[in-house]
Amino acid sequence: MQLHALIDHYAAYDLWANSLFVKRLDREPTQVLDKELPSSFPTLRKTLLHIRDAEHVWLCRLNNVAHSWPAEASVDPGSLLKHNVLLRDKVAQMSEATLEKNIAYPDLRGNNRQSAAWQMLMHCFNHSTYHRGQLVTMMHALNMDEIPTSDLIVYFRSIKTS
Repeated sequence: MQLHALIDHYAAYDLWANSLFVKRLDREPTQVLDKELPSSFPTLRKTLLHIRDAEHVWLCRLNNVAHSWPAEASVDPGSLLKHNVLLRDKVAQMSEATLEKNIAYPDLRGNNRQSAAWQMLMHCFNHSTYHRGQLVTMMHALNMDEIPTSDLIVYFRSIKTS
């Protein structure tokens, strides 16, 4: 499998998994989304918005444009998907050579960094997976039902055509 096909699968998986959580949490009232729990980010909403903001930053870095933090003023968890689609669409347009190219960017502390585009994307998708795991733990702590299963193998099984 070529690098582009692999990264494209990860981009599609990331959107699929984020969509599962946005769709599930869209059914919850504000009190549940904003209930504080011990985690990296204290609420379900803030965790989803952190995923959104981080994916926005990585997309801006790939596009060599300045980012904003937060990505937008909206606190709607569904706003994650708009940014996620933009990232997935960016990946779809990237060539093998572009994925292998090093990109210089400042980190969030202003330090100059440089990474291959594919490494930046893998980090971004892995970062989102990490925080989706936290969402699962938080949802269990809130005694929620219908917690999404977002394992990568479940995604691959869902798209299998033969």
